[in-house]
Amino acid sequence: MAAKRVVVLGARGVFGSLLVRELADKYDVVPQGRGEFDPHNAFAVACTAGPFQSLDRNLARIAVEAGAHWLDIADDEGWFFDLVDDASLDALAREKNVAVIPGLSSLPAVSGALVRRLGSPKNVTITLHINNRNAKGAAAIASAAASGGRTLRTPDRELLRRELGVDAEAHVEFESALARPVLRLLGRWPRFAAKLAKPFRFGKPGGAVEVRSGDRMARIESRDQRLAILPVIFALQRLDGLRGCLTPGVFDGEELLSWIEAQ
Repeated sequence: MAAKRVVVLGARGVFGSLLVRELADKYDVVPQGRGEFDPHNAFAVACTAGPFQSLDRNLARIAVEAGAHWLDIADDEGWFFDLVDDASLDALAREKNVAVIPGLSSLPAVSGALVRRLGSPKNVTITLHINNRNAKGAAAIASAAASGGRTLRTPDRELLRRELGVDAEAHVEFESALARPVLRLLGRWPRFAAKLAKPFRFGKPGGAVEVRSGDRMARIESRDQRLAILPVIFALQRLDGLRGCLTPGVFDGEELLSWIEAQ
C-alpha cells in the first residue's frame, strides 16, 4: 500500500524541517514553500509556515477544496478562530470528508491537554518555557516580538473558556533574561534577526509547557524543539472519521500527553 502523501508547508523553516524529518519514514512527504503550494493528491497538509498573523487564510480552503486535511501549528488567536469559526469552511470540509485542525502545537494543543490533566480547574496560568539554544526562525522571532516578550495572545484563553469554562492566562519565559528585550527589538526585522541569532546559542535546547492552578501543577518537558510539532504527528495518525473545522480538543488529551512523553 502506497504511503499517504503529506504536504509540509513551510518546510524550509525551523519547525517545518523538523516535521519533514519526523514524517519521512511513514509518509510520502512533499516539502513546499508558500509560493509553491499545491495540495492536490495529498492526504493532508501540515502547515508550519508562520508567522500565522500574516499568513493567507485562503491556504486552508485551497487544501480542503483539493480534498486534503489541514493541520497547522498556529498559536495565533486570530488565525486559530478565523478557521474554527468559519461556517462555510466547516461545511466545505464536511462535504469533502476532511478535517481542519489548527493549533496542533505546544499552545494550545499541549497546554489544553495539561489543563485537562489538572481536572479543568476554574483558573489556570499557562507558561511556555523556551530555552536559549533553540534555533530561532523569522516566524518565531516575529511571534515573540508581537507577544511583547512575556504575555502571549494565544487561543488558550478563549478556547478553554468555550470548551471547559476555564479562565486562563498564557505567558512565555525565556531561559536568558536578555532574550525578551532583544527579541522585542529585533522583531522589527525578523529575517535579519534570525540570521543574527544563529551564532548566539548558549544554555540548553528544548523547553517546556507548564500549567498551574494554585499549588497544583502539570508540566511536560522536551529536550529539543520537537514538542512544537509532535501534536501534528499525533493527529495525522487519528484523522479517520474526523471532518469539519475542529479544535485540538477533539483528541483525548491524556492520550496525547502519554504519546508525547513516550517519544
